[in-house]
Amino acid sequence: MIACSCLLEAQQEKATRRRAERLLQTEIDFISNPSFKNWDVEGEIEFQLGSGSSSREMKHSSPLLKNPRQLPAHLARLCEGDVLSADEEQALFRRMNYLKYKANVLRSQLNPETCSDQDLDTIELLLDEALRVRNQIFRSNMRLVVSIIKKCVTPHVTFDDLLSDGIWTLMKAVDKFDYDRGFRFSTYAYRAITNYAYRKIADQRKEHSRFTQAKQEQPLEEVTEEKRPEMDEQTWLELSELLEQKIESLDQREQLIVRARYALGRDSKVQTFQKLADQLGVSKERVRQLEQRAVAKLRKMAEETRLDQIHELVG
Repeated sequence: MIACSCLLEAQQEKATRRRAERLLQTEIDFISNPSFKNWDVEGEIEFQLGSGSSSREMKHSSPLLKNPRQLPAHLARLCEGDVLSADEEQALFRRMNYLKYKANVLRSQLNPETCSDQDLDTIELLLDEALRVRNQIFRSNMRLVVSIIKKCVTPHVTFDDLLSDGIWTLMKAVDKFDYDRGFRFSTYAYRAITNYAYRKIADQRKEHSRFTQAKQEQPLEEVTEEKRPEMDEQTWLELSELLEQKIESLDQREQLIVRARYALGRDSKVQTFQKLADQLGVSKERVRQLEQRAVAKLRKMAEETRLDQIHELVG
């Protein structure tokens, strides 16, 4: 019995040590504040958040998105959070960052060889509560994200693409916002989300412009590499027209590469991997990979529709 008890104790000590080591390796990101070093601040924050303004039901209507029911169900649920007043917002940010600050202070005093499970429980509870507050702030500002994204959708950038980026930007903004600087979080988040959305739209426009330009210049390129199979000109033209119909199912880059590599059309010539790499702004090997992927799709279509000639061309 004594040996068994010693074994269990050793296993428990090992488990505690592993927990401590994981906590020491975990990054705790927070915005510090001089008031955190004042021992009275803890009671003040507990009073504000435990029984004060931030714990009561908040019934403010949103000026940003008045009817979330117009959205898909999963988005409407994300937008159900109540809008925070300035005082509630400041109290939540102060609490979240103080909880992280306190957890970080306690963690800095940890010794994996001597700490107890109670020490670790205290730190983990602080971090769990900070995460709960962070999620409350996040939910209360999701309507802002949707409101911004709806205005930024373009033919080349979808609502879903921008929404995922907007959510990610909002989460980062919550972590980086300094509540003590005197302005509302919505102002800070609006700038961050809008700037990110505009950068993505600009990048997509550049990419689309590059594809369009490469496609327009393609028939004029002079190349030396040839890849046409040996067949008479009429058969080649008929096959080219047939393949031209099928490649509409490929994405823009794949279409460009297939047309260039297989010289589709009466005047086109085969382009080299290097020439296409220069046009698309990627590596030569990446162009090769994209061609292989496109060819695999065409081969599958050929097998499904029994187009033996296409299968022979791309096989």
